[in-house]
Amino acid sequence: MCPDRALSVMVDPSAAGTPYTTADQPGNTKFPAGPNGDHMCDVPFTLERSMYDAINKIVPDAAFTIFTGDIVDHAIWNTSQTYNTNLSTFQHAYDTMNSTLKLVYGTAGNHEAHPVNAFVPNAIGHDSQWIYDLLSSDWAHWIGQGSTSTVEKIGAYSTKYPNGNLRIISLNTNLYYRHNFWMYQAYDDKDPNGQIAWLINELNAAEKANERVYIMGHMPLGEADALRDGSNYLDQVFRRYQNTIAAMFFGHTHVDHFEVSYSDYTKRSASNAFMTSYIAPSLTPTSGMPSFRVYTVDPDTFAVLDHTTYMADMTNPSFQTTPVWTKFYSAKESYGPLVSPPLTDPRAELTPAFWHNVTVAFENDDSQFNAYIARKSRGWQAAACTGECKTNEICQLRAGRSQDNCWKPKPGINLTKRSGIHAERGEHDECGVPITLKTLTTVGTDEAALAELKRVMGDVVAEAKAKGIKGAEAA
Repeated sequence: MCPDRALSVMVDPSAAGTPYTTADQPGNTKFPAGPNGDHMCDVPFTLERSMYDAINKIVPDAAFTIFTGDIVDHAIWNTSQTYNTNLSTFQHAYDTMNSTLKLVYGTAGNHEAHPVNAFVPNAIGHDSQWIYDLLSSDWAHWIGQGSTSTVEKIGAYSTKYPNGNLRIISLNTNLYYRHNFWMYQAYDDKDPNGQIAWLINELNAAEKANERVYIMGHMPLGEADALRDGSNYLDQVFRRYQNTIAAMFFGHTHVDHFEVSYSDYTKRSASNAFMTSYIAPSLTPTSGMPSFRVYTVDPDTFAVLDHTTYMADMTNPSFQTTPVWTKFYSAKESYGPLVSPPLTDPRAELTPAFWHNVTVAFENDDSQFNAYIARKSRGWQAAACTGECKTNEICQLRAGRSQDNCWKPKPGINLTKRSGIHAERGEHDECGVPITLKTLTTVGTDEAALAELKRVMGDVVAEAKAKGIKGAEAA
């Protein structure tokens, strides 16, 4: 189960970018959210707790939970180390998981940092140590004391599932994140924090021990958000250990999709598809109905046999009093009949070749592709996607490596959430994307804007150096 989510007090989005005042107190908002939230808000505790109760009711025998990160809310202008750490956010979330779920394997989301996205490479400094220490403390009783030392060093870990021949490796994908601006200062560091070398050692040991491995992280490595060098290096590692890695699991995007990795991206086909990244939808309802996912796996090989998404329909009249969590769809039931021969055997694995063939079905059948698009947001305001949109969407599904996802920056001004105009439905609406990615896209394709950005950044660097801030350098 991968409920990527953020926990927050409800906010009026028209106030984005400004500190909270008494005018933001309950009772003063023009369009207040209900007790269990709104599509314009982060997640209230009531909805979070409702999901945990639903998990325990629907799958009481679940082996473990995968949590793909992002606890701190999206009011990024209001964060601080104290705020991110205290009992109303980070600590509260993990305490609640600990009291309601059996065994949880977590990973670090980009919102855990302050400032948001800012995970400092060890080669530059240790300003992120507080995050790693906090994660190590909260994860220790799940992953074991022997795995916490790696968390404290790089924010990643490797641990053995106690009830089977399975190893869980959680990566700190923030070290490859486009909006972690520290990575541009460490641009010549091919392996930030030595994480890739560490990963190779862990996979090599797992291979020798005949263990199966689940790779998990926050950001999918085929997304435009992933820096290309890091994504490329990791893709080579995954290809080398494809017979050891059973599956990979990510969050970050808030929508329901997947990515297929290939041994030859110039000729993407079922025959050279070697890995599947499962990207689960979120509890946070800003991109769709709140949801979680249940994976059915082979008890011996740990291959994924099916996954089922459950959601709480926010249009249901009972949602604000008692959310009703129901089955939305099963991957095998929905996509198994689309391939030839149909894959319907409950014991059959959902292989990378299967998922490639699903994308072929999407290419050939607009109705099936549109059904997939609707599932991304759990049926909420599914936007039309035809022509170039469809081509790019399928290309993204066939991109386990970020340089192959067909994303191209587009010139022009795109006003988004902070101006009160919201991003297009179905786009990734979290982790700073509407604010930074589109802004930098505009700047990066406008020479005058680029020159102005360079001037402003020069002023910022000069001011930082004058104040003695460590790491401040002229670009």
